[in-house]
Amino acid sequence: MILYIEYLSFSTFFTLFHKGLLPPFFGNNEIKTCYFIDSSLVGQKLADLMGLVIGHKFEKLGFKMMDIKDENGELVRLRIPRKDLINIQRDIINNDSYRVFKDNSWNNNQVEKFIQKGIIVDSGIIEKVSASRVLYIINVVYWHLQQIHQKRGKFIVCQRPWFETYCKYSKKFGIELIDSKKNPTSFLKKIKNSLLNIIKQNTKFYIFIDNMRKGRHNDNSGDISISEPLLYIEGRGDVNIKNDGNHSDFFWVLNSHFPPQNVLYDFHSETEKKLLNEFGVKLNDRKIIYHSSGNNKLQINKAIKFKEEKKEIKSFLSSYQTTKDYWHSLFKTNNVKLFLTWFKYSKDHIAIADAIKNNGGISAVWQMAFDGTAFIGCQTFADLIFSHSNYSRTVDTQLNSEYSYNIIIGYPKDYAAPLLKNEARILRNKLKSHGAKKIIFSIDENSLDDSRWHTGHQLQRENYSYILEKVLEIPWLGVVFKPKTAKTLRRRLGEVNELLVEAEKTGRCIVFEDSGRHTTLAAPILAGLAADVCIHGHLSGGTAALECALAGLPTLLIDREGTPVNKLNELPRGKVVFKNWSETIDAVMEHFQSEQGIPGFGEWGDDFLHKMDPFRDGKAAYRMGTYLHWLIQGFEQGLDREIIMADAAERYAKEWGSDKVIFS
Repeated sequence: MILYIEYLSFSTFFTLFHKGLLPPFFGNNEIKTCYFIDSSLVGQKLADLMGLVIGHKFEKLGFKMMDIKDENGELVRLRIPRKDLINIQRDIINNDSYRVFKDNSWNNNQVEKFIQKGIIVDSGIIEKVSASRVLYIINVVYWHLQQIHQKRGKFIVCQRPWFETYCKYSKKFGIELIDSKKNPTSFLKKIKNSLLNIIKQNTKFYIFIDNMRKGRHNDNSGDISISEPLLYIEGRGDVNIKNDGNHSDFFWVLNSHFPPQNVLYDFHSETEKKLLNEFGVKLNDRKIIYHSSGNNKLQINKAIKFKEEKKEIKSFLSSYQTTKDYWHSLFKTNNVKLFLTWFKYSKDHIAIADAIKNNGGISAVWQMAFDGTAFIGCQTFADLIFSHSNYSRTVDTQLNSEYSYNIIIGYPKDYAAPLLKNEARILRNKLKSHGAKKIIFSIDENSLDDSRWHTGHQLQRENYSYILEKVLEIPWLGVVFKPKTAKTLRRRLGEVNELLVEAEKTGRCIVFEDSGRHTTLAAPILAGLAADVCIHGHLSGGTAALECALAGLPTLLIDREGTPVNKLNELPRGKVVFKNWSETIDAVMEHFQSEQGIPGFGEWGDDFLHKMDPFRDGKAAYRMGTYLHWLIQGFEQGLDREIIMADAAERYAKEWGSDKVIFS
């Protein structure tokens, strides 16, 4: 029997003694080896001492995320939100440890949906207490048991709610879970979380602190001095007010007749403030006045058992109430009647949707990324969803997303290509002036330092190294890189950055490094239009590749992570989809050096692209902006939210087809 420990600390040794899990000197003849995933300094010192005293070795378990794949070749990190978390959520909500706490007060609005998504959707495996983390490390232990040809293991994990559900899950892998009774959260983080919870539980005080922190000013003209109904944008930090094809939180305003003065937006700097004032949008700088949402207090049924579960559910109820009250107050203060967001990936949008409904308004979520399969984090609860296609709608159906109307608009950034053609031509000519005759566009993703919890820097370095070596070797080859996160690119590339610098000196290598608040500002299609072939090194995150393919550009995908059930894996092998960079580069060079090129190389096919975007006319942003304008006009006429939504859906169906409007 092999013993594994999630977090080796001083208190872990009490668990080892109590459970009789120490080696033969202490009476245990079964445990031969102990592996740990992480440890405190004290825990490591005690382990070293134990080795000296009784000759028993505690060894840190070495692993990389890219190695943890299942029997189907699927990266476990990607399978977890696609399958495992969905099953875990179902098991939890059908278990006594959940049902015993249910109360009638949860029937108000979407409280229970907030709780159920909160239980399993979080910040991912990086967060130590998350559901994703415990499922992932169970799979890591299973992988290691296979490596050392063992069938059974014991695994001491940190204290978590829903422990029995995780025990049931781990049993399938021949792993017995043992609760260490230790919370993995550090003492300082516990103090910080406690203080934040105290502040947030008093919404009035939380709003007061938020007003002070963001420098919102007093308005003496009463609670509501804004006469026109507003739309609040939860953006991505792309404060670009030019309709130039680059990323902008206002892309749908710039490409429709939606009036900027009906938009409310947060600014994070004086530069942003100046631009926004120039554009004419309202700034979210008025002091928020507290308004109670008027709901009865959320309750939890009493239960003696399941203390950890009770604690988590109480935390979710408190979070829901605070989030809802805060946003209701913001909406009421600013006469916001529409809430628009792209961020469906946490539970918070559910409480915000209830807040805007409580204010007589409408919540809307637009599909920013292409979802090649149904990931639980994409589950959406809103009045209105703007989807790329009917395929996207089927993904929402698989996830049991709930909405009143699902409006198919096409790919929302399809307006960009015509606006960027001239800039792309200048970019291409610049590369050609230095000898480039054929140009590759390489698309990457972000990465983290610890390759245990992320696919790692090495995977991203391959997005650069293979091409850079060819550029330095072949005088007629050029490349354009548009990193997803340019701010940290050079550091993350390590020694590969030296290759990048050398390639830049040739004049045949260009890197887009201008950033918004978070990501690179340039649209992927700009680099795509300047290239002969586009290559996305991550099929699992193929939104940028889809953007290029929809514009008619030859586009390749590399499935290095392993996502066999992704929709994009239906595309032709060896012509669109490849396994690694080595075979991709070989195919690209063969294509470039053949007189006629490889037939069908990089072509996704009209049938497939039609399923991804049934319009392909460059008007998706116009449709979205126009639809939102209709909603605002309805509020200006003083109509009820239900009538406004029904009227807009009817107008859209008449103009763009009844099959483009899906009712719940």
